[in-house]
Amino acid sequence: MPPLNPASKAVALLVRRRSLFRQRTANSSNYNQIRCLSSISGTNAFSSADRIVGGGGYRNYNLRFQKRGFLGCNDGEEGTGLSKKYEERRVIGYSPEQMFNVVAAVDMYQDFLPWCQRSEIIRRNPDGTLDAELEIGFKFLVESYVSHVELHKPKSIKTTSYQTALFDHLINIWEFNPGPVPGSCNLYFFVDFKFQSPFYRNMANMFFKEVVSRLVGSFDERCRLIYGPGVRVLQNASQQRA
Repeated sequence: MPPLNPASKAVALLVRRRSLFRQRTANSSNYNQIRCLSSISGTNAFSSADRIVGGGGYRNYNLRFQKRGFLGCNDGEEGTGLSKKYEERRVIGYSPEQMFNVVAAVDMYQDFLPWCQRSEIIRRNPDGTLDAELEIGFKFLVESYVSHVELHKPKSIKTTSYQTALFDHLINIWEFNPGPVPGSCNLYFFVDFKFQSPFYRNMANMFFKEVVSRLVGSFDERCRLIYGPGVRVLQNASQQRA
């Protein structure tokens, strides 16, 4: 066979490089598809020591595979999300006592909070506190948790929930002080929470503002239903910070 001339050698080298590029592209595509499917289904298809090559084989490439469980099962490396915090100050046209009574009636939340599907007081403690179980549903998610409620009538209410299946922590504070006109209330609301599951934390990032923006308004509407129209207060007398 006659030796290849320089032009033929260059063409052959170009063909080999092109074939190698296509093979590496295919391998990368397979890796991305498998990584995506693994994240959605929650199956840890490969351990951190496993390495993938196109065609289903294994090789010791320096690639890391992210482990993630569905709905928080076997969460692996993604369990380091930050908590969400929100606070609001608002002047309400109802007295501190009226606002306190509505917020303290935890077992009635299911009747007016949009995302609360069930609320039940499961224990009344000798020190005046109580424990309540709430079932919340938002979009296609439904979960329940138990919260400890501290009542300081008519000044404040604090609810806490720690290390439950749903929350890493949940802290909710209501403060009720006399407003600028008789029969009104200077309301302070604060919530700090962190879901156990990275999946729920991602959902919270999507819907957090929608939920908290409706929360205080729902209690205001509940007061209107129970007590009738409130006293007139200045419009836009509210401050929000997330």
